[in-house]
Amino acid sequence: MEEDSHLGALQHYVHLNPVRAGMCDVGGLKDYRWSSYWYLQHPELRPEFLDPTGALSAAGGLGDTAHGHRSYAAYLKWLSEDDQAQKEMDFDRMCRGWALGSKDFKRELLESEGLLKHGSFERARLEGLELQEANELIWESCVERGLKAAGKTAAVIADERKSAVWKIWIASELKRKTSAPSTWIADRLNMGSPQLVGRYVSGFHQAILDNPSGEYDQFIYKYTEWLSSAS
Repeated sequence: MEEDSHLGALQHYVHLNPVRAGMCDVGGLKDYRWSSYWYLQHPELRPEFLDPTGALSAAGGLGDTAHGHRSYAAYLKWLSEDDQAQKEMDFDRMCRGWALGSKDFKRELLESEGLLKHGSFERARLEGLELQEANELIWESCVERGLKAAGKTAAVIADERKSAVWKIWIASELKRKTSAPSTWIADRLNMGSPQLVGRYVSGFHQAILDNPSGEYDQFIYKYTEWLSSAS
């Protein structure tokens, strides 16, 4: 959870859990003991590790005062009844998915887990629709490394032919080392239909077997260099 952009919304979501579960209404939250909301009402009893005041700031810059607490209760009542506001705060993703925040923040998470290193691509096949975005960041990292190794930039993808050798090579590596589907590869590398991706990659592998010293072989050497530098 990227603090600046989503932490306040997460606190609202957690504070409203008892309401969604039918355990109390918003007015009864003040007596619900097992929530950080309770500590907003009892600042003198807050443990040192807990600072629930971010919820106040995210509700319009409210102060940690009796007036601010009353205003926050009114804010939660409004939020609990406004489905559109909940949608805008990504409430539907709070208890599933993998991360909320900017693209750079999500890439940093994957990097911190070692999932963007080339040697990890093969095992980084995250399951579930909620992890589609994480998978795509992993596939994108593979493309970026492939472009660098092939001496290409993203700007030339649209201009060069769909069957360019370097595109087929990157597609082959995506197929071999990630869970990227042909539909994603075809769109990302401008290779035409997904069916063509399969044909190009199959032909690439066969050409290496038939002519190990041909032009495709040059890309194998580049891949070896890329793999060594990425290890």
